[in-house]
Amino acid sequence: MATQAPALGETLRRRPYIPVFVTLAVVTGLELAITTPGYFPVLEHTFRIVLLVIMSTIKASLVVAYYMHLRYEPRWLALIPLAGLALVAVLVAALTATVAH
Repeated sequence: MATQAPALGETLRRRPYIPVFVTLAVVTGLELAITTPGYFPVLEHTFRIVLLVIMSTIKASLVVAYYMHLRYEPRWLALIPLAGLALVAVLVAALTATVAH
């Protein structure tokens, strides 16, 4: 019996590695543009930092979900990295408090 090749839409649904890679590349390009002096002179420093943290979180979430395959694991297993995320939140809060003084 001959097997049929999956349609393009089915392949992208099952293995979205190329679109995720392109998204990661675009977000990285935006991060570089934001940090390069002269590209966005109207953005103040604090807003740049907030944008960079948000974009870094998006990139980390995509890497964890797709390239570390947590998107396809049971939900309880996907909750384990939240402990590390909580630690990062505590460290960022502590760093922010020390820099503010």
